[in-house]
Amino acid sequence: MKKRNRILGAFILISLAIGTAGLYAQVRNVDRRIAAVIQEILPDLIAIRRDIHANPELSLQETRTAALVADRFKALGFEVRTEIGGHGVLGILRGAKPGPVVGLRGDMDALPITEETGLPFASKVRAVRDGKEYGVMHACGHDIHTTVLLGVATVLSRLQKEIAGTVLFIAQPAEEYGRGGGAAEMIKEGVFKDIKPAAMFAFHVDDTAPAGVIKYVPGFAMANVDSAAISVLSDGCHGANPNLCVDPIVVGSQIVVAIQVMIARQLNVHNDTVITVGSFYAGSASNIIPERADLRATIRTYGEDQRRLVREKIERTVASVCAAAGARYTLDYQMGTPATYNDPVLIGDAAAVAERILGKANVKQDLPDMGGEDFSYFAREAPSAMLFLGVEPKGATATVHSPYFVADEDGIGVGVRVMTAVLLDKLERLRTKK
Repeated sequence: MKKRNRILGAFILISLAIGTAGLYAQVRNVDRRIAAVIQEILPDLIAIRRDIHANPELSLQETRTAALVADRFKALGFEVRTEIGGHGVLGILRGAKPGPVVGLRGDMDALPITEETGLPFASKVRAVRDGKEYGVMHACGHDIHTTVLLGVATVLSRLQKEIAGTVLFIAQPAEEYGRGGGAAEMIKEGVFKDIKPAAMFAFHVDDTAPAGVIKYVPGFAMANVDSAAISVLSDGCHGANPNLCVDPIVVGSQIVVAIQVMIARQLNVHNDTVITVGSFYAGSASNIIPERADLRATIRTYGEDQRRLVREKIERTVASVCAAAGARYTLDYQMGTPATYNDPVLIGDAAAVAERILGKANVKQDLPDMGGEDFSYFAREAPSAMLFLGVEPKGATATVHSPYFVADEDGIGVGVRVMTAVLLDKLERLRTKK
């Protein structure tokens, strides 16, 4: 009996090994096919990226880019929906077999920055927003994001007959707008009204990692982005007689210091919080105490509990400082984009796929960032994962949101290859309930 059990056990182990080896070979075969398609389409993707880069559009103005994306989706045979939440585009790839739904987002808008890179395809575009004219530049890598979106769509269209499930390709406007954002508007206008993903994915370029490297952050990856507009009010008086009125410059300065002390002494050091007063305007002459001082601050936190706590403490601090000085004030506190949360299981699975493609040494767990991303709104609709795509060019040091920012285009092929495999892996996991 024992001998028969040992034989049976050995047979089961051999069968599992053969099955695992067969599955591994099948996955590797798909990886090779993906790589071959990318090699074929990469020159076209580079051309698309340079075209988008040379013709950037500000938030809420992405008409040309949206049309380019929609035309590409139509050429691939997708069902296409346009003008969702502004200029948002949804391309739907339905596999030949029924199955789950997953989604990939790429954002399209650029920044009001005059480009200084000297690239042959550098932007020379100027545009008007809020009554002011600006230079316009893809200084945050959204041209890369959109190009990767189109690249993944192209590769998966070649595999459509073998796909069991549906992939949603979302080209999102107004990520940089900062007042709710294009993701919130697309959701509000029903991007998922009749077809909702079980998982959402996205890339964000990483200006600190070279092409060929992917980073990931489980849990909170990017911060809540809130703001406060504070005005300290006075009747104004002569600078030689400061006792005759409240000096809003002094009170405003005390508010700045008191907020920083509040962070250091009233908040748990393990709950990261950054408050930056980036704007302070007051006065017109050295001998006049002005009638007001205007301060503008950005507030970065993780999680809703910390978000509410910091708001309460800022409101109390401003009120207390002004009360002590006898100053009137106004405080307009705006809750902006929520923190981006990466589902730990989803991001772990995606990182494992990236390791299979790139090797373990090129996939690195990173720390959360205090930047903001309105992909967080999609993460509220479905478990989500945002990966960070290395695009740091050799010999360059300029960061995103700089007029000198240059992205290494070698990252495009890497992003397409990894994300294509990630989406296929998730479809299979959902289908087999792994």
